[in-house]
Amino acid sequence: MNDLIKKYLEKLKNPRVLIIIGVIGIALIFLSSFIDQNPKAKTSAEEFSTEEYKESLEKDVAKLVKSISGSRRVTVVITLESGMNYQYADNLEESSDTKNDNLNTAEKSETKQNYITVKNADGSETAILISKQMPEIRGVAIVCEGGDNAALNQKIQNAVMSALNITSKRVYIAGGN
Repeated sequence: MNDLIKKYLEKLKNPRVLIIIGVIGIALIFLSSFIDQNPKAKTSAEEFSTEEYKESLEKDVAKLVKSISGSRRVTVVITLESGMNYQYADNLEESSDTKNDNLNTAEKSETKQNYITVKNADGSETAILISKQMPEIRGVAIVCEGGDNAALNQKIQNAVMSALNITSKRVYIAGGN
């Protein structure tokens, strides 16, 4: 075993071998800068768009309706009130000034809002996100086989109301072919 190690150490003393090892080391360092070292950071930074949220809800409701009605053809359309609502960390500075003359009183109030930011590794600044609220559901329209049946309609309506936490006024169910 010792003879084998001595043999390799003698080969390392050769300048050509040292140069080749050095070039390989530099190439590996250079290549490592192109490899994404933290893939989870990218996926967590990706924004979940309003459209993706709506499509996800529609698929979930369609799956729910299919399991209740037994129908294979279910169409679900969901409308949303607005887009995503983001809340960022901020610093509010309020100042007020009151002047009293003989007959008149003037009051001046000023509010400055500054967002708290952090510097990224690349030198850019990003505001600190405190919370993200999903948009409110405006309405749900469902078309499925048997949707005209009062008992099935009621089951679907109750399930959708419970799943989405909305009122019965926001759910419409119709029968289709």
